[in-house]
Amino acid sequence: MHKWIKLVIVMMMLTNLHAQQLEIIKYSFDDEKYGIAKLANIMRRDSVDAGIENGKYIFQNYHIKKGVSKWSLLNYGLNSKANTGYKASITQLAGVQDYSYGLVINAENGSNYIMFGIASNGYYILLYSKSGTTTNISNGWVKSSLVKTGYNAINELYIEKIGNNYQFFLNEVSLKTQSIELSKFSANVGLFANSNMKVGLEQLEIKQWNTQTTIPGKIVRGYTPMTIMPVAAKPVPTISKQNEVYRIELSSFNNRYGIKDKEGYRLVDPVFNFAYLNNGFFIAGDESTNSMGVYDIQGNMIIPPIMKKINMSKDKSTVYFSCRSESGFWGLVDQNGKTVLPFVYNYLDAVSEGLVYMKNAKGWGVVDLTGLPLIAPGSIDDDTDRKKKNFRIPNKVNNGRIIVSASKSDGGKMGVMDIQGNWVIMPKYYSMRYVDTNQSYIVSMPKPTDTKRLLHGVIDKNGSIIIPIKYSSLSPKGKNYIASEGDDPFNDDFTDEAMAAADDDLFDFLEEEEVIQNKMKWGLFSHTGSMILPFNYDDLTTNSEVGILTLKQLNPTTKKMVSFLYDQSNKSMLSLAAYDEYKYDSILFKGKPKNYYSTSYPYFAEGLMNVAKAGKWGFIDKTGKVVIPFQYDHASAFYKNATLVKKNNEWFYINRQGKKIPEPQLIESSSSKELPPIRPGVL
Repeated sequence: MHKWIKLVIVMMMLTNLHAQQLEIIKYSFDDEKYGIAKLANIMRRDSVDAGIENGKYIFQNYHIKKGVSKWSLLNYGLNSKANTGYKASITQLAGVQDYSYGLVINAENGSNYIMFGIASNGYYILLYSKSGTTTNISNGWVKSSLVKTGYNAINELYIEKIGNNYQFFLNEVSLKTQSIELSKFSANVGLFANSNMKVGLEQLEIKQWNTQTTIPGKIVRGYTPMTIMPVAAKPVPTISKQNEVYRIELSSFNNRYGIKDKEGYRLVDPVFNFAYLNNGFFIAGDESTNSMGVYDIQGNMIIPPIMKKINMSKDKSTVYFSCRSESGFWGLVDQNGKTVLPFVYNYLDAVSEGLVYMKNAKGWGVVDLTGLPLIAPGSIDDDTDRKKKNFRIPNKVNNGRIIVSASKSDGGKMGVMDIQGNWVIMPKYYSMRYVDTNQSYIVSMPKPTDTKRLLHGVIDKNGSIIIPIKYSSLSPKGKNYIASEGDDPFNDDFTDEAMAAADDDLFDFLEEEEVIQNKMKWGLFSHTGSMILPFNYDDLTTNSEVGILTLKQLNPTTKKMVSFLYDQSNKSMLSLAAYDEYKYDSILFKGKPKNYYSTSYPYFAEGLMNVAKAGKWGFIDKTGKVVIPFQYDHASAFYKNATLVKKNNEWFYINRQGKKIPEPQLIESSSSKELPPIRPGVL
């Protein structure tokens, strides 16, 4: 009975150790969908050949001289500090049988590697090289009945790395454990073979994990919480009424992040350099140390903290994580921690309509969630990638179509493809942007008379013009389009190339503090392209409500700018000429709470607009009706049903009824210098 209990405990420990394994690659080489080419079958003397053939990754060494060992390497998304398991099913197909072939890992170069070799006549050998010095782990060739002999016999070689300890298994039997400290970690793994040998890799499987099972810093019984800061006397509930990330400021540029619950109690210590909550998942870690991971709201580990970067997307009801590894390769993992696409890609974008925009060794394309290419990699290009931008807007499939760039040989312009790779809108635009509300595209082309500037317009899903391509800016607001005419004095209508060239000149220009005259005029189009507001306005800005716009127009008589509130829903125009012109006054804002940043100038938000009349501030609705009387020395715009006002040198908060409310009802007042308290009874 006691033996069974001990066995169960051991099994539980082993399961717990490997419970958070992340599959990096599991590939049977029965297709080319991950960018590996077919075997070339070029049989040159003293050369090598490698590629996919007949459901195997083949490596053939054509060297005539005996004992010349060569290898073919593959590179996957590995983390140097994670525990790693390498499993390879290998067979010899032809050639001499008394020399070694097998698995090579950490193959940085010919002087640094680890080899696990077998011979078809029944021997194995284990060795590693560090800085050119070879150490024979197995003390030479070892005769073993574990080796399956002869051609086409499949042997399973497994190397498990835990820290610096490497354990070698042959056909599921442990051979040796060795401590190996290499000079440098390499993600390269592959096949090696001696002269005149042809070997095949039937399947390769690599997993990585660490010893953690829950989020670091989780407040549980037996854990010693941090004491780096004073603990707040009482919890401060979150605004969202959900668990949130909190920040602790260690110094001006040194912050740490943790999690607190909706009532303001600390769930996780501030142990992360970077963290955010989204869709019920906590993404946290440190990109600089390749320790980004994903955890659920209870703190359970979904993806071990071994990633360089993690982007989240949601398609239908499933959350996906596009993860970049330390070695630069990307993979896709779902909300259950299952690897959907292995870590073999140069880039993976967000999941949309069950498809992923991606890049592999052959170039850019689109694959489904099995890795099957729909738009063949290499048939399209990506200007964003060429410019090495750090941030990119996800390229998504919309209604079975995707915006892509043609290859350089085809001009490199942007157009729209269907998911079979057919052009439905030919690539002729400098830029394109999908407008979901109208299922149309905002496009741009260089200005004929000044090619460093762009002109914008709108086309429908078939490429027909809705709004002519002749406006210096164009953006959607609801179902309508805000547009401007005239060159932008700040050069925001420049092409990327022109902007990059003009950056230095622009900074010099701004430092001279010259007055920039804005000659742009603004108007409004409907989604069908009909004009709603003519280009008579000197400024047009949006508000927090989609349907409300603020317009400004210079009065030719008074030479003063007059503001208007325009309601897109009923096309009504409210003049704000009766209200004071806003001017920033630093003396007026003396004593204002530092942790409140809502808009101070007149701004329509949550159905009301803060305006001043004869020096006193109040609130009107979109019809001009006074809702909160003009009685304040200043009033900010509403934010989350409350706003900050000043009266008789006192700053306080009011609600939409104009009644004074306490500060905690509006914003969190917890200090970034204090740790949230721990719920009593947890420890």
